[in-house]
Formats: sequence, structure tokens, C-alpha cells
Amino acid sequence: MKAKIVAVRFESTDIKEFDRVYDVLRELYKNEAEFLDPVLMGNPLPEADAILLPVMAVDVYTKIDRIRQAVNIPIIVITTVFGVSLMFDWESVAYLKSKGLEVYNPHSMELAKTIFKAFALKREMKKQKFLIFQDTPGDGLIPEQFKIFYWWNDECTRDIKEKFGITIVRKPYIDLCNKAKAISDEAARIEVKRWNFHNQVPYERPLLASVKLFMALRDEVDKEGNVAGCGVNCLNEAYDSDTTPCLAWNLLYQDRGVMWVCEGDTSSLMTQYLIGSTIDSAILTTNIYPFLSGMPALSHEKIQEFPRVSDPDDHALLVHCGYFGCLPQKGTSKWVLRPPVLSWLVGENSTAVDAEVEKGPLTLCKLHSTFGSIMLEKAVLEEYVQYPGSDCRNGGLIRVEDGYRLMERIYSHHVIVATGKRSNQIKAVAQVFHINVDE
Repeated sequence: MKAKIVAVRFESTDIKEFDRVYDVLRELYKNEAEFLDPVLMGNPLPEADAILLPVMAVDVYTKIDRIRQAVNIPIIVITTVFGVSLMFDWESVAYLKSKGLEVYNPHSMELAKTIFKAFALKREMKKQKFLIFQDTPGDGLIPEQFKIFYWWNDECTRDIKEKFGITIVRKPYIDLCNKAKAISDEAARIEVKRWNFHNQVPYERPLLASVKLFMALRDEVDKEGNVAGCGVNCLNEAYDSDTTPCLAWNLLYQDRGVMWVCEGDTSSLMTQYLIGSTIDSAILTTNIYPFLSGMPALSHEKIQEFPRVSDPDDHALLVHCGYFGCLPQKGTSKWVLRPPVLSWLVGENSTAVDAEVEKGPLTLCKLHSTFGSIMLEKAVLEEYVQYPGSDCRNGGLIRVEDGYRLMERIYSHHVIVATGKRSNQIKAVAQVFHINVDE
């Protein structure tokens, strides 16, 4: 998946300089972009995702009307052999923006790669599908909780299609579970040998059940075709399954590059797919419990008190199904398959992922229900905290800049976490998709 980019030169451009820079850029970004034949500004443009300006010229000011007439796609300004924009071009970039043109001038190769990936994703995702397995949305084992979630509603499904072009295909979860149960133990044992992951499940049966679910999911993904993301209503409809899909998520991502989200939350899946496809970081969806949320959060996690810190108002716990969150092995500092924490809900035969990422900067984000804006929050992962016997066996303790502001702006109890300082990259992705940033 590469962005289609057409390089454009101005009439006053030094052709040797243009070729020198352009040749280097094509090599630097060959994995992210397909570079079409260069075009003179004002000539018809081929079908492309964006224009690349490898060299700026005074024509930006003297022929702005002609440029505005000729350009109907975004402009990316990268004018050095270092793969970034030149500081002397910042004035002309600001001028182009002031004239209503959509312009990007990345200050790092990492940011430039994100922009290219975002343009490629914007085109390609219109062919993609999310495959969701569920039978009774809003009902199930804990309907008092699940019936209020927006992602079950037809409006959410419709808005994802209209905004991003993603089609959501829903299939019965019970059929998937029955298909997994029909796979032989021997076939599952053979499949297990293909993989390398740390397993501390004391019995074979839960492991085989998890691998069988992966095999059934993989088959459904292959049959459906063009599946970018999957989800099942795993907690609320656990009565249909022999196990939880935590391990299946990890293996499916490694085997097919398919994104996953817990509980069939298509809104979070859309966010995770958008950010995970454009930014090279570990990424997961988890629950966020700001300390300011008080007793409801403590009660839900069955803990007596939050960790003691000097500024509790600016802290939160990240924990989902007992652990930091269900994430794939890529980018983790620890990844262990364990017995379930919520066995009263999902059954003793289930499994859960106990995973960690390196402590340090995190970036939290979540698309709004309308998909017109994205919440963006900088955070620091300070420690991992354990409450034996609770529903928080190994959660992440994070600090945010302003806990009160977070409470005013938060979109959901589900939040998408990317490792590192990713604010500028997420803003660039949001700009490509014409999404407002709620920072």
C-alpha cells in the first residue's frame, strides 16, 4: 500500500537541482510512495493522492492564481536531500496555506512517512472491511453495561462507511465458535508449533481452544477477503465460545496484518486501524480510569484505592480484562498468555494477555462518535501496578497534563494507546482525513 505522488516543478526551477533532490527523495520514500512522472506546474495532473514539491520557487507568490487553478489535490513540501522541508521554505508554505491550499511540510522523515501512509490508506481503505462476529448486540451476559454502547447502533456503522468507506460485515458469533470447536486437537497442536510466544496457561485445553479460534478466524478472514480489522462480542456473548480471542488477536495480526479490537467496538477499531496503519508504534485499545472518576472505577476493578501519587488528579489507570491491554507481541517488552482474570464471565477455559510496553511517553487518542474529531492526549507511563485478587492484576499507571481537562474532553472508557510522542503524527493523519483534533 503506497501513496501515489506526482512531483511538480515550477517554470523558474533549476532542473538539475530538481532532479538532484527528487532522485534522493524517491529512494528515501520508495517503501511509502509510488512516484509518478514529474509535471510542470499548470499542466494537467495525473490521478494521484498528492503533489510533491522538491524545489520551491518565487512562482509561489507571482503565479499563485495559476497554482490555485491547477492544483486540486494536497501538496507535500519536501525540499532537501535529508527528506524534510527546508527552513527557508517555511514562508512560502505559510503563504500557500493562507491561500486555502492543503499543504504539508514534514520536519522529520518519520512524519513524512506517516503522511505518505495516510494518503495511501485514505485511498485503499475504501476497499476494506471490518468483520464483526456477534449475535445479540446490547443483550448477553451483562446487558446493563453493553446496551448503552454506541458501537452497536446502525448510525455508527453507517457513519464509518460514509466517512471512511469501510464496510462492516457482521456474522454470527455462534457459527464461528462452532467452527472452532469442530477443529481437531491434533490440527491445533500442529498449528501451535508454528508460533513462538510465552505461555503460562497450566493446562493444554485452553491453549488449544485459543488456537482453534484463531484458525477459524483466519479461515473466515481469507474467505471474506479485504478484511482490515476484526472483532467479536467476546465478553458479553462468552456463553457461545470455548475461550476468549486474546491469543487469536495476536496470531491474526502477525499472520495476516489484521487489526483487532475487544468487545466488537467498531469505533475503537476504526481509531486503531487509522493510527496503527500510519504510525510505527505499539498500539492497543484499553480501558482508562482517571483517578477523578472515583469509586465507580475502583468498584469496577475491585480495588480498594488508586496508587498513591503526589498529584492524583492528573493520574489514571490503564487496565482491561485484568491487564494493561490486549496487544500483539510486536513492540512489547513483555508478553505472556495467562489464565483469565474474568473467569466468572468468560469461563475457566479462557485465556488473557499480560503484556507491557516500555515505560515513558504515550499518546492517547480516540475518534468521536461522529468521526468528525479525534481526542488527543499526551501521557507518561510511570509504572505498572498490581492488585492481587482484583480485576487489575497488572495495570498501567499514567500521568496526564491535566486530569480535569481530560475528564471534560474524554469520549469513551475505551482509549487507543500508541507508544511514544505521536501528537504531530496523529495531527497529520487527522488533517489528511479532514478530522478535527481535540487536543
